[in-house]
Amino acid sequence: MGIMNRLLNRTLLYYTFFATLLLLLSAPFFYWMIEHLYHDDIDEAIVLRKVEFKKSNLPFLKIKTISLWNSYNRDIHIIPDTIAETKELVTQTFFLDTLENEREPYRVLYTDITIEQHSYVLMIRQNLIESEDLMKTLTWLYLIVLFALFATLFIITRIVSGRLWKPFYETLQKIEAFNIEQHSLPIFASASIKEFEQLNKGLTKLIEENLSAYKSQKEFTENASHELQTPLAVFQSKLDLLLQQPSLAEEQVKIIHSLYDAVARLVRVNKNLLLLSKIENKQYAEKETVDVAIIVKEVLPYFEEQAESKKIKIQTDIISSPVLVNTNKGLLEIMINNLLLNAIRHNNDGGSIMIAISNKQLVISNVGTSKSLNAETLFKRFSKASNDAHSSGLGLAIIKQICQLNQWKVKYSFNDLVHVFSIEF
Repeated sequence: MGIMNRLLNRTLLYYTFFATLLLLLSAPFFYWMIEHLYHDDIDEAIVLRKVEFKKSNLPFLKIKTISLWNSYNRDIHIIPDTIAETKELVTQTFFLDTLENEREPYRVLYTDITIEQHSYVLMIRQNLIESEDLMKTLTWLYLIVLFALFATLFIITRIVSGRLWKPFYETLQKIEAFNIEQHSLPIFASASIKEFEQLNKGLTKLIEENLSAYKSQKEFTENASHELQTPLAVFQSKLDLLLQQPSLAEEQVKIIHSLYDAVARLVRVNKNLLLLSKIENKQYAEKETVDVAIIVKEVLPYFEEQAESKKIKIQTDIISSPVLVNTNKGLLEIMINNLLLNAIRHNNDGGSIMIAISNKQLVISNVGTSKSLNAETLFKRFSKASNDAHSSGLGLAIIKQICQLNQWKVKYSFNDLVHVFSIEF
């Protein structure tokens, strides 16, 4: 499970996306609002300075003191009434700043005044450089506060959501660790959230029903296998006695032989079903360190005799160093036997078998049918790759079960008309 695929992380991802989008969209609006409010404050201050000038300064001014007044007031000037700008309305324009020697933005107001019966214009202005710096500072402050708020919200959401979803993740962990073959019902912790409590109850009920059905199925298979052993053995012995009768006709002998083959197949199926049941019931728990190469060399002479009857050549490529695995020796022998028997039974007359053993892998390949087998159903019970009457359809299922028990990987591939079965230890 990728980390971003977790429910909590996916939720936080959506929060992050929409919060960032909202932040980016609101920043320009915030900047415009701050700028607008600041300009309104400056304009109001300029108007107040105009009123104060007319009330406190204008009555005492003389024409001869205008130049002196202008020299002491940098942003309030009295100028001749020759300008064409709009009066009595605060506007924005640029003036040359002699100190910085560059043009800077100002909010400016022109208003008519009269000094000693002569018309003049009072200019009141306010530099906006400081206001821009202030707005930039406020904007950055706004962004920092929003990001801090978002980070805090993210952390709080993660902590709170983590605690809220904790029962769910605990339930999920127990479900992932659950193994139906262990026959143990997972115990879910009590949850204070109604939905999680309902989920736990539903899962408990579902697992109980599946455990009951699985147990009944295994008991039926095991009991049926045990109960069939005795009548099958009796039936087979009776057929042996019947075959020894000298008065049998040729047609009767053929019928008895067909019955004998059918009984032999029933015995093999019953034996394999019993073996599968024992594997599932963990009756092969004893493990030891075994050399795979030695086991292959021990069982190979028996299969060479069977291969010789079909003129099949067996080649080996076995490394000299030990290939050690920790497993039940009996099960390992059964797995190798089934692999070799499968390679011989489904081989062509005059074909070949290749056995290769490396440090981590056992590979058995053989020629056979000219098309690939169905890998999806190949290892399922009673799934037969051929019409061979001697095949029980359980050999590959037993191999699969043994590999699962030991956490090995069994793979099938078809390359250049060769069927390849590999076991990765």
